[in-house]
Amino acid sequence: MEEFGEFPQLETDRLILREMTLDDVEFYFRHFNNDQMVEGCCFPGPKTIEAAKEELELYCIKPFKENRGIRWGIVRKSGDELIGTCGYYDWNKAARRAEIGYDLDPAYWREGIMTEALRAVLQYGFERMELNRIQAIIDSRNTRSLKIVYTLGFKKEGVLRQRSYFNGQYRDDVCFSLLKREWTKSPAH
Repeated sequence: MEEFGEFPQLETDRLILREMTLDDVEFYFRHFNNDQMVEGCCFPGPKTIEAAKEELELYCIKPFKENRGIRWGIVRKSGDELIGTCGYYDWNKAARRAEIGYDLDPAYWREGIMTEALRAVLQYGFERMELNRIQAIIDSRNTRSLKIVYTLGFKKEGVLRQRSYFNGQYRDDVCFSLLKREWTKSPAH
């Protein structure tokens, strides 16, 4: 796949995955300043609305416009508010690989929402983006996220010892991957 073209909105049984815009800045600011989100992402939230606007543009809007990644906003069909995001970054088209990232408002944890959203995003990655490998790098303490990738059929490749530094501590990251041939054969999809 060379160019995205129009932003691809995805739909699942309960969710709509849509394009994010600068109108989503208040969600972004609130979402990424939630203490549970900050701990899971190991990344401090933006300090001001203006900083949130810059991050939203940098991480969620520009990658699609520059054809180097894509990030969807997650909305429940029964509402119109964003509850999380997911998508691809570090897209290497020549090697047909990308890294996946995702986050969900803690109020919606344990409902299977992120697993449902990621199934659609993985399918899009393998089929439309023609990816062969999708990688996830997860903080070793983020047990919810670790469970999600296992559920989706990702394989653990190893531990990146003390790769991150957050809140005065070195943190281990765990590297996972899912290959197209594994996804195609997997009951997870």
